[in-house]
Amino acid sequence: MPESVSDKLLKGPLGPAILRPWFDRVGLWGVSKWYFPLSRAWAAALESNGDVDHWLSLLGGSGRPRKVVETALRRTQAAAAAHREADATWEAVFFGAEGGDAAERAWAERRRLGRAHDFMGARSYFSPLQMLRAFPPVRLEIPDPAEVRAGQGERLANPEAAWPLPAMSRMTLSDAFDGAPFDTRFLRFDSPVLGDPVTARVLTPTGAEDPPTLIMLHGVAMETEFWKGLAQSTLQVAGQGVRLVLPEGPWHGRRRLPGWYGGEPVLGQGPLGLMELFEAWVAEVSLVIRWARASSRGPIAVGGVSLGALTTQILGSAPALWPAEAQPDALFLIATTGDLAAVAEHGSLVTALGLPPKLEAAGWTDPEVDRWLPLLEPAAKPLMAPENVVMSLGSADDLTPYRGGLDLARRWAVPEENVFKRERGHFSVSLGLLEDPRPLARLREILARLV
Repeated sequence: MPESVSDKLLKGPLGPAILRPWFDRVGLWGVSKWYFPLSRAWAAALESNGDVDHWLSLLGGSGRPRKVVETALRRTQAAAAAHREADATWEAVFFGAEGGDAAERAWAERRRLGRAHDFMGARSYFSPLQMLRAFPPVRLEIPDPAEVRAGQGERLANPEAAWPLPAMSRMTLSDAFDGAPFDTRFLRFDSPVLGDPVTARVLTPTGAEDPPTLIMLHGVAMETEFWKGLAQSTLQVAGQGVRLVLPEGPWHGRRRLPGWYGGEPVLGQGPLGLMELFEAWVAEVSLVIRWARASSRGPIAVGGVSLGALTTQILGSAPALWPAEAQPDALFLIATTGDLAAVAEHGSLVTALGLPPKLEAAGWTDPEVDRWLPLLEPAAKPLMAPENVVMSLGSADDLTPYRGGLDLARRWAVPEENVFKRERGHFSVSLGLLEDPRPLARLREILARLV
């Protein structure tokens, strides 16, 4: 996979100047005031199926130029149709009864990704309307605590049953395309909790036998399967003897819920959104771990960025009753925190989105949030030896606050040499792996030791 322009820029001499806290302030503004509101308009366009009045009702009434709305909806529907057609071809080539050869698979993937990129980029059609009057950034459907108790209360009351080990599913691995330094395949299975198909990209070093595996989980609204050239710094491990598995998380990418944009339920459903995502993703990754053990004798690490890291640290600490074959050997945590209450109360993203007062109005007071922390935060210690945990934290991170990440490292007794701290914020500490790959190098050292 060729390097994107952003990858080259961040790895070059300008990388240290760009990846500073100022970058995070700009990034937070762009996400909360631009990308999420445009995504809300885009998701409403898909839900309304081109009906202007329906679209207006979903976004709070009229008062927008009808002709501009009609044009944006028509262009969005066209991009969606083109993506559906390319995706259907991709499904037939990779997972259909007849399939295709390596060249056909490479072509189908390039075409699918190009159409997916255009489909996601249809958000830009709503930019003129956003400049006239801002769209809401998030669709809010926050259940009150009583509703959550009805659905999640049993898990809270019985911690030993909070993370049940799911039965092994049928795992289907496609044939490969590309080549050196790695072969690319796709893994497909059904979610044991949500029931929908899960797709994971699998990058295996060409010719490798029994490689170690890194299962890497993305952050909220990060949909790397739908954007071309999105920086993926963890690709550095592929081709260096490590197999990389990139699963699409619940409600993202191919798994987006109708009427919502990718990852939006995590934000719009309050604490329940996080609980249900963690419940589903932890179970799904357990299947990937067992598949990885069956297909290679190498050790297995699970890692994640932001939301993916919050999921990873639960997976690597809470399911103590799982057999060793379902547990990871090492963890790789980027931009994480052990204090979810701080994220909900004054994290910079939830604050920028105006969520704290909405949560409180729905009954989610501080004591109520604290009641549910056993289903949201990692356990007191990791399941593996602390020296098998690597963390990368930004001292200016106020989205998943830095102090909570430090506290987790101390609580877990992670060795100082495994905790990489830079003067960066939430976004720049993640992208910083391109400019400073020491955390990835440390993870490779651990995996080599575990072979």
